[in-house]
Amino acid sequence: MRRRVPVLLVQGLLLGVVPFTGIGAQEVTCPTVEAPDVSFEAPQFIDTARAGGEPVSIVGQDGSISVSAHAGTTHVYKNPQAAPGAGDFLVGYFNQVLNWRSTDDGTTWEYIGLAGTGVGPHSPQTTGFSDPDFTIDQAGNIYNTEIDLANVAVFKSPDDGQSYPIGTPEAFSGDRPWLVALEEDEVFLYINSPRNMLRSTDGGVTWSLLPGPDITSKPVPDPLNPDDGIIGPSGSGFAISDDDAQSWESHSFGPMGSSVSFFDAIAVDKAGNVFTAGAGGYQGGTDTNANGQVTFGYYDREEGRANASRLTVPTPAGDALWPWIIAGDEDRVAFTWYQTLAGQPRQFYIYAAVTHNATGTTVECSDGSTRFVEPQFTVVNASGRFIHDGAICLSGTTCNANPSFENGDRRLGDFFTINFDKDGDLFLASGDTTLRNPVGGPKPVGNPIFIRQAAGGDRMLATPMTTRPTRCLFPLPSC
Repeated sequence: MRRRVPVLLVQGLLLGVVPFTGIGAQEVTCPTVEAPDVSFEAPQFIDTARAGGEPVSIVGQDGSISVSAHAGTTHVYKNPQAAPGAGDFLVGYFNQVLNWRSTDDGTTWEYIGLAGTGVGPHSPQTTGFSDPDFTIDQAGNIYNTEIDLANVAVFKSPDDGQSYPIGTPEAFSGDRPWLVALEEDEVFLYINSPRNMLRSTDGGVTWSLLPGPDITSKPVPDPLNPDDGIIGPSGSGFAISDDDAQSWESHSFGPMGSSVSFFDAIAVDKAGNVFTAGAGGYQGGTDTNANGQVTFGYYDREEGRANASRLTVPTPAGDALWPWIIAGDEDRVAFTWYQTLAGQPRQFYIYAAVTHNATGTTVECSDGSTRFVEPQFTVVNASGRFIHDGAICLSGTTCNANPSFENGDRRLGDFFTINFDKDGDLFLASGDTTLRNPVGGPKPVGNPIFIRQAAGGDRMLATPMTTRPTRCLFPLPSC
């Protein structure tokens, strides 16, 4: 149900103030719609000795946070000055994506190895150095995926991310897989190239091919149809399936600005409303024109209404790229992107925007009239410092063939992500290339960082998640 804010006679800065003219006329006042109070702590490294491009995350039913990242194989910086840091790529390399877990909201991290030992591969039967993506089913089983440029493997943790004993070496062939899970042991695998979608009902062990999907990137469960519903990006809009990805219905957002991104991203709040964000302007290493723009789009499913005009988020002059988005309770949405500042086109910061009236708010004014207030945003320099100094290559795996070391730099991968923890506090996971190798030069890979929302701010959840004790398969320290 859409919220209507009651009459508040507010002095000072007011939204929608409409003065009457004439003798005895009284000023009409309308209540404000405040943007949320959000700030972030300083970035911390999840791991200073392992690669960390394209990190994804999941929050377990026990409240733990798991992060997974690209192992660095196609993210290696080929500048010879980076060679002394080769240990970050070579040590502990098992041709698998890298996984970490935190039980204290991201304060400390444990690398997940074989059977939760902290050493070795995460799974005995799967391979794939890149393209992780997490999902969790209704029973709390966590799934991840990885590829070797072709084979798509899927592996499963029944113990809240402490270990991954179940795996399928090759569910299908293709590039850039994404996962979404619904009921217990029901998991879906979408593959960008070639576009295919598969379904498993035995926890990812066996897979069946579904009809051609109408989505183009990472899908999420539909909270209005939790057992059978999936929502995913679809070009400039999104598509909804209410029958386990057998068929799809397409919808559109309102006007959006340009966006520099490899993969479309959407978010769905608990009321079923769908959101997207765009971040554009950056065109590569030779771009010095500070013409970036960040935009936001929404679709109110109860009213069947999208944003009527382009919603431009207030950002500093500079360039933007790689948006990612998450939603919590109704109308609580946050998104993130990389941002440069005017005059510093080589230094990339992590910015975030948060709104708690993401589909707009109708307010009632002092004369009984109403005004519609579009989403109000808090925009934050979440990293506080740059996380990369230099060019970012925008050519995917072909970056490795660029004769210019800097213009071919792909250490950050192709995206990064935002999420929130069991309490509803936001966090960001990204690669970071600012650490130096043992002789002072650049590192050959980026390292994973975690940026947590500062205490005391507005959250994505009005009530924290209900958690349960951690499940244990092995005699681990947490068991």
